[in-house]
Amino acid sequence: MLIIDSRENSELANRIIAECNRIGVLTEKKWIEVGDYIIDEVCFEAKSSFDFLQSVMNKRIWQQIDNMDRNFENANVIIYGDVDEAIHDFRTRVKMANAQWNYAHLHNRYYSAIAKIILDTDCNVIITDTVNLASKIVSAVAKMKPMDRKIYDPRLIKQKTIRTSDLRIDVLMTIKGISEKKAKLLIQEFGSIMEIGEATVGELCKLEGIGETLATRIVKVLNSENKQVI
Repeated sequence: MLIIDSRENSELANRIIAECNRIGVLTEKKWIEVGDYIIDEVCFEAKSSFDFLQSVMNKRIWQQIDNMDRNFENANVIIYGDVDEAIHDFRTRVKMANAQWNYAHLHNRYYSAIAKIILDTDCNVIITDTVNLASKIVSAVAKMKPMDRKIYDPRLIKQKTIRTSDLRIDVLMTIKGISEKKAKLLIQEFGSIMEIGEATVGELCKLEGIGETLATRIVKVLNSENKQVI
C-alpha cells in the first residue's frame, strides 16, 4: 500500500496513482504529517526542481529532512525537472532585488544543498529529468517493498573513521543517524555510552533531534551482543 499525502495534487501524484494502478499497487490518499509518499518505513519527499530550489532558499528542506530522518528508517528526497528552467522561473516569480542572487549563485546553492544532504544526512537523494521517471521510481519501490525477496538488511552500524578527540563521540557516530551534534548531546545528557544503552526509547526521544526510530536504533545497537561499533 502506497500512502499519498492528501495535499499532494500535483502531476507527479496523478502519474504515480496511474502507474500504481497499472502495476497492481494499492494507493490511498490521506493526510500525513511527514513526507509526501509512504510505503511502510520508506518515506519520499518529492520536489520539482523549482520546489527544491525554493525550499533551499527558505531553508525549509532541512526541517523536512530532519523530520523524515527522525520518523522513518528509509528517507528519500526525489527531485525532478530541469534545473535551468527552475532557476529561471524562480528568479522570474520571486523578482529578487538582491543582485547576489543571480543565476550562478542560485545554481551553486542548488547543487551545494544536494551535496550537503548526501554528506551530512542519512537521506537518499534521487534526481530525475522528468516527472514521469520520478513517478515510475516511487511506484517501483511501492511494488517491490512488500515482496518476499533477498535483501540486504539496513545497516545499523556505519563504518566511519574516528575523527574527534572523544572516543565516546566516535563510537556513537558509527550508529546510523547519529551526527557529531547528536552524539555530543547524548554524552552531555547521559555521561557515558553505558548509561545511553540503559536509557529507554522514551528517555532518548526527549532529546532534540532524536525521534522514536533513531532512539529504537540506538537501544538496539548498544544492547546487541554482536555489535561492532568501532
